[in-house]
Amino acid sequence: MIKVRDKWFRILIVVLPFLLVIYANKIYLRADTAKILRTLISLACILLITEGNRFIIYRSRAQTWLKPPFRIWAVIVAGLAYSTVVLALSTFIQVNFLSDQVDVTVHIKSGVTINNNQIAVGLWGYAFFNAFFAFFFLLVGFETLYHYAKLRYTEKENEQLEKDKLRAELNQLKGIVNPHFLFNNLNSLSSLIGENPVRAEAFLDELTKVFRYLLRNNQTELTILGQELQFIQSYYHLLQTRYGNGIDLKIQVDKKYEEWLLPPLTLQLLVENAVKHNRLQKEHPLNIEIIAATGNTLIVRNTIFKREGLVESTGFGLQNINARYKMLNLPGVSIEKDHWHFTVTIPLIEPRADGQQVTEPGLMPVSS
Repeated sequence: MIKVRDKWFRILIVVLPFLLVIYANKIYLRADTAKILRTLISLACILLITEGNRFIIYRSRAQTWLKPPFRIWAVIVAGLAYSTVVLALSTFIQVNFLSDQVDVTVHIKSGVTINNNQIAVGLWGYAFFNAFFAFFFLLVGFETLYHYAKLRYTEKENEQLEKDKLRAELNQLKGIVNPHFLFNNLNSLSSLIGENPVRAEAFLDELTKVFRYLLRNNQTELTILGQELQFIQSYYHLLQTRYGNGIDLKIQVDKKYEEWLLPPLTLQLLVENAVKHNRLQKEHPLNIEIIAATGNTLIVRNTIFKREGLVESTGFGLQNINARYKMLNLPGVSIEKDHWHFTVTIPLIEPRADGQQVTEPGLMPVSS
């Protein structure tokens, strides 16, 4: 929600006209009852026109069905109509305030002189003439303030997204290169060297692939799904070496989606979260499925078998993924949870027809 700081502008456009009304009525010279009441009516009119048009202008932006060209015309019509009615009502009350008979015609001089004669206009002509200038002054003022506020909001949002991106990269780096990860995998490698040198060599190869992928893709915005799936297979191999039959990964992705795009290390974050929050036992293995679904989405689903004791959930994993999608002006992931499964649905990004992997200007190219 964009917050427009227009307090001083609103005060200014109420105070200045009100001072002009006081000067025109010369209330400072002789403040009789009629002048005071007319001045108060003018103040109410100024407030109603200012706040009413502010509401119309800002409220129109919340209506998603009002497209930009149509919105401005709708605002002009609504604002002019509203301002004209308020001014007409205010003028009518003031002109007839001290009169015993109400004059519904209300002849008012326009200030336009032709052949030394001032043209008289009716109540509605006078009200529309003044409403025209008042409304367009307010329209320009409030629209300018809104666009300035939007610019500031966008700058702050981009700064926050950049911070989220950096935090995401840091957390992803920690997720792979943390002491526990290194210790566990090096310990597994040490055991395999003595027991099964062939498996140790394969394990070391997969560990190398994991680190290579991390270094090559941690600074990119997007990567192709095929590379991400290859990486997650290597990551799964490390987990399976440690947990054995306590974890099981199934991938059901049609080859046509392998060239589609997603933020790198997205699958690793989701698999890591599943391992972190669930028990991995032969009797109750952690089943993880990666499935290409309708609507060009990828479903990552895991069974729920909570670890004993409290496992702190920071929520950084999903927040990081959502932050990366937000930076690409795309909807984030959706989450569903029931008694048996935790499901995350990830949007896949269609590659450009020219074969380039970048979908938004200014994004870094994806590593091949």
